[in-house]
Amino acid sequence: MVKKITRIAEWVIIGLFISIVASIASIMIYHSIVNSDWYSERQTKKSFSQVVKKVNEADNIQYIKVDDNTEERFVYDIPEELFDDLSAISYVPVENVEEWIEIWSQNCITVFYKDEEATTSFFITDDNELYWVDIKIECPSLLSWFNDVRNEGD
Repeated sequence: MVKKITRIAEWVIIGLFISIVASIASIMIYHSIVNSDWYSERQTKKSFSQVVKKVNEADNIQYIKVDDNTEERFVYDIPEELFDDLSAISYVPVENVEEWIEIWSQNCITVFYKDEEATTSFFITDDNELYWVDIKIECPSLLSWFNDVRNEGD
């Protein structure tokens, strides 16, 4: 009877050991995937495609706030094709904090939606580079529209 109990205890300990090793291995695999460049780029592309889909729904846009560091203007008459040519140039986020702060302190176009509190902001640098959060994008129609609106205010 004691041998049987000892044998059962050994199997329980072996089972616990195997489950602990498997848990540690799965955690390490999870961390290596989540911290990989592939996963980061995939998540960035996914969130960017959601932004593209959202801003292209012009019916849902209530107004746009233009902040060109001199004054803020709210624009309600928004061209439907404003975001039709929105695309990402680089999915690699800016990692240098100083560069990130520099981008975020530039001119800004913020899109507000009718049915949601969520907004989307595009940052325009002095040399006409365009960023969404910290991802470099391309949207010639948005830049052209912004320059027209800015020139109207002069």
